[in-house]
Amino acid sequence: MLGYDSSDLLTKKVTEIITGEELSKDFDLAYQFLSGQITNYQVEKSCLHKSGKIIWVLLNVSLLCDVNRNPLHFIWQIQDISKRHEVEQLKNEFVSVVSHEVRTPLTAIKGALEILATGILVDEPQEAEQMLKIAVSNSERLLRLVNNILNLEMLDSGKMKLNLELCDINIMVKQAMETVGPIAQQKSIEISYNTLDVANIEILADEETIVQVLTNLLSNSIKFSHAGNKVEIYATVSNKEIIVAVKDYGKGVPPHKLETIFERFEQVDVSDSRQKGGTGLGLAICKNIVEKHQGKIWVESILGSGSTFYFTLPL
Repeated sequence: MLGYDSSDLLTKKVTEIITGEELSKDFDLAYQFLSGQITNYQVEKSCLHKSGKIIWVLLNVSLLCDVNRNPLHFIWQIQDISKRHEVEQLKNEFVSVVSHEVRTPLTAIKGALEILATGILVDEPQEAEQMLKIAVSNSERLLRLVNNILNLEMLDSGKMKLNLELCDINIMVKQAMETVGPIAQQKSIEISYNTLDVANIEILADEETIVQVLTNLLSNSIKFSHAGNKVEIYATVSNKEIIVAVKDYGKGVPPHKLETIFERFEQVDVSDSRQKGGTGLGLAICKNIVEKHQGKIWVESILGSGSTFYFTLPL
């Protein structure tokens, strides 16, 4: 479980395996054992695997004594609960992120509608229209949140079936560009598409979900780009697969985030969700969809200079 063989373990001290700052409590429990105050106890612990990673375990400890009740050995029964701990952590992150993502737009919607309900903007049509735009915009934000959660659940559970058919990558890119067009215009960001050598090449894919991947990647690039900048899309063919890239000139992704950014609820910066909105689910959805198409997705980035997100689809 911890990567050690029996001979390695016999040379290890407890302090080399059990992590955390609760060893003093463990020693106190050992004293209670030896003094006869308790006969066993159960506790969750984080242990250090031989590879250096942390593993969570459920530790059951009892004391073996001889016929005269003299202590002989402690008996440890260890169960790997890393998966359960990971699920609990994901649940906590989910509640934290979603509660923020729900509360923020709901507060904006409530405030805008309350102002309209007072009637003070009856003679101010432009201000009233602005309040309605705020309510609509935040309603759409809530809808995106719900759709992301439902899509990810369906993908993970296998309930979402891919409707594979021959698709034109050029058409799918243009659909995604049209979808994100309004938010690009708000930031005066130009989106350019270079088809390179993939003209008239069709791929077997689920058009709706691939358009979603492209839309998510474009939305991210626009979100983290400076106003007046540009976002580029290009595609090429290599080794019986099509490679699509979305390049921006934003703040970039730190090296330690290049892989984890595709996990659920991951953000480049913890302040991203508060400042720019988002749940950290978009890239996780992209990864799931691309992999279900037998493709790959990754990012290359220079911090402070921008990022290029790539994904492949087999031909």
